[in-house]
Amino acid sequence: MKNEIYLSSFSLMEPDDKFYFYVPHWLNAWESHLYNQALKSTSASGWAFKRFGTDKETYAREMIRKPRYMDYIESMEQAADVALQQMTPRDRMLLLKSRTAFIYIDAWGESSVFENITSALHTSIIDTLPKNILKKFSIKNVTCKVRGEKFALVQAMQLAQDYLRWKVFDFVVICGAYRAIPVLVFSDEDIFGIKGGAKSKQKNGMQLSVERTGCFIFSLRESALRVSCGNYVANNNLDDIQREMMKDLSEGDLLTFWAKNDNIMRVTQQTGIDFIDLNDIYGASGCLTPALSWEYLLNNKGISKKMRTILADNFGGYSYFDTCFSAEL
Repeated sequence: MKNEIYLSSFSLMEPDDKFYFYVPHWLNAWESHLYNQALKSTSASGWAFKRFGTDKETYAREMIRKPRYMDYIESMEQAADVALQQMTPRDRMLLLKSRTAFIYIDAWGESSVFENITSALHTSIIDTLPKNILKKFSIKNVTCKVRGEKFALVQAMQLAQDYLRWKVFDFVVICGAYRAIPVLVFSDEDIFGIKGGAKSKQKNGMQLSVERTGCFIFSLRESALRVSCGNYVANNNLDDIQREMMKDLSEGDLLTFWAKNDNIMRVTQQTGIDFIDLNDIYGASGCLTPALSWEYLLNNKGISKKMRTILADNFGGYSYFDTCFSAEL
């Protein structure tokens, strides 16, 4: 694969609690309106959320809207701890003493306004950079935050690929979080509907939104997962889109994607390539959804060929990255 880098270690965390169904209410009229619009856009019959910090003693409708934010912050640190501990002692020590860049990603940018926060420190952790994680990785070089909506992880990976291939840094750590705030989740799907989303009258079942946090450590040191980012494909010519999506793929390769799309389904049926809808298996987690393809790959280690992960934006464009798994490493 061109410009490949290695995923040395990664970790994904999600709440241990169960899903809670969203119920619209007249006290939150705008949110309820966006909920109804999102159902039309996705042809869903309802919406369920799994969020950090939910409290069963709280009124269910408010529990989904205003859970405790500290559980969310602590989960980010736990994901970083797990990713770090999964490395060998030698690689872990090398990471802490090497040139390391840190990239923080989330889906919404400055979202602390939606939390019941009274601490300026906690506000900065959510809106800018989690300083405790910087100390954990002994980061003394470049740090930045990427707010790329659904594409945040892919954009951060492209930045990491450049950093590593240009030998500017030895390791790049990407930490990310997805907070499933109902009003933002619904408005994001509503944009898709306005731009020509699902028109089918057939209901697609329940939509699932799962909060997750993750930590991903990239380097040029060989590991089991080799990753290479592809190009962004704009929504212009359908044949060009399909040609780019299927480029260098052959029968037996695996295609994973987020959100069903007629273009993807049509191409896979013609070429005989296996495909997996991440949303159907794991639920949607915004910018962290593409990382679930690595979770799927490790849980199905019989896959020996290339896996391509495709992410569609709200305006008909696509971005993708390729992953190869080697059981020998």
